[in-house]
Amino acid sequence: MTEKLYIWGEQIPGNHSGSKTDRMDIHEEYTAQDMFEKYPGIWDKSTDTIGDMSGNAAMVYRQEIEHGPAGMTYEDKPFLVPYLVEGAERAVIICPGGAYLTKSMIEEGQHIAEHLNDAGISAFVLWYRTYPYQAPIMFLDAQRAIRFVRFHAKDYGINPDHISMIGFSAGGNLAGVTGFVMRNQAIAYPDYQADAIDQVSADLSALALIYPAIALEDDKILVVLAGEETYNDKEKGRAFARQYDMRTHLQSGDQPLFLCAALDDEVVPAQHIFDLAKIAKEKEVATEVHVFAEGGHGFGGCQGEQMPQFYHDRTLVSQWLDLYINWLNRVTQ
Repeated sequence: MTEKLYIWGEQIPGNHSGSKTDRMDIHEEYTAQDMFEKYPGIWDKSTDTIGDMSGNAAMVYRQEIEHGPAGMTYEDKPFLVPYLVEGAERAVIICPGGAYLTKSMIEEGQHIAEHLNDAGISAFVLWYRTYPYQAPIMFLDAQRAIRFVRFHAKDYGINPDHISMIGFSAGGNLAGVTGFVMRNQAIAYPDYQADAIDQVSADLSALALIYPAIALEDDKILVVLAGEETYNDKEKGRAFARQYDMRTHLQSGDQPLFLCAALDDEVVPAQHIFDLAKIAKEKEVATEVHVFAEGGHGFGGCQGEQMPQFYHDRTLVSQWLDLYINWLNRVTQ
């Protein structure tokens, strides 16, 4: 990982000195089998009941804290990793996925940024706060990232009117909620005082969602975003899902939209892509959709090695990046 551009100032909304063990039952000794099979938490699709979350906590500890930039207290500092191209006036903010537990900073971050660079487009990979942080923290981070890049656009040689965003899986949900729900609203967070960057527009010139988590209702990802109490209370869970449902927030005149997924995605149903595309058409939002027969979930830049038990043929889906670049060239020139 190269340079880090910390997007917040001295004040970071949602941060405090409390320990993350208030939500996380951490077992450093857990193996990968423990995390995915014995204590799968939100990954358990066999029941609606949320079980032992210690496997999810162990994953977060290992990837985000032990081998990542996060700490054991709620004092994390979100940042952008810049991949700049000299003379490029366009920039894309990349939101890696990871179920709002971790972030795939290489496969869904660096690899995408490098491909954009090869096409003459600058990129910024966003490291945002996730579990055990709860909403709206991650959405505030994404909104702030847009404003940060626009505020410093002249420093990076970027046209402030050509800043777009792409998100993958949970990062696709993050990008969609940021673009369609958060929009350009002012930050209203207890004890936070807005600065000059917060006054800048958070509008996007284009938005791409790759195998995005679109529908949150009754999904166990609510446990991560809103807590077990909200997930277990159906009324509270539905209210939360409605609040952040990008499908009900699209408006006529919204930025062009690019959607991509694979039909054999076992994590997020590809049908949700069609649902969003239908609504976008009704709202007259310019939309391009690519759904491939094979590719599974989490294919990213199609460069990383796959675990044998989750293997999918990526021959067809590997076209998506070039299709995305072609689309981006058409809608942001």
